[in-house]
This record gives sequence, C-alpha cells and structure tokens, in this order.
Amino acid sequence: MGAVSLNVDQAIACGLIINELISNSLKHAFPEQQTGTITITLHSIDGDIEMSIQDNGIGIPNDLNWNNTNSLGLSLVYDLVTEQLEGSITLERYHGTVFNIKFPQLTLQQEISNGASENFSC
Repeated sequence: MGAVSLNVDQAIACGLIINELISNSLKHAFPEQQTGTITITLHSIDGDIEMSIQDNGIGIPNDLNWNNTNSLGLSLVYDLVTEQLEGSITLERYHGTVFNIKFPQLTLQQEISNGASENFSC
C-alpha cells in the first residue's frame, strides 16, 4: 500500500477526527471491559482521500441522530469533515460502528494557491 500525502491542515484535521472517534469507541463501544478492535484505514482513490474509523463494539443506537446531537465530540467531527476538509461523512451501524470519511486530495498547485507549504505522508 502506497503512502498518502496530506497537507498540514488536512493532517491536523484528520488527527483530531481520529482522536475523537477513537475516544468515543473506547468510552462507549466496549462496556464492562469487553474486548474489541478499532481499525483505521486511509487510502487515496481517484483524487480523493478515503478514511475509515471502525470498531466492532455495541454500536451507536439507531435512535441517535449522530450528526445533529448535543455531543460536542461528534459535532466537532462533523464540522471538521464538512467545513475544514470540505468532505463528507457517513455512518454504518452494522457489527459495530464505521465512520466513512471522504475528502478531496489537494494537488500541489491547490496547496500552493492555499499557501500550504508542508506535507505529511501516512
């Protein structure tokens, strides 16, 4: 699997998103010291970055509207994805919880136009 390059703004946003979603998984997905797995994937596909944060815990309740909730953490994740990364986020509730995030991978010319000068590879 090849490296994925992100500019510094994208890397910071992704770090915050991953931190928040892993924290939620650790707090809520595995009650009573249940063991489980959290998986993070990051791919570059056709000019987009696709990131997935998945756990095999008890899942988010079906009656919870996760993108319109009082949860500061989930609100932060939604805003980071849709506003800072200019992407989209979807939730799957099968065999745990999966957040799928997709956002445009900036070209070198776009990064120069935006004033970004540093890149990170994952």
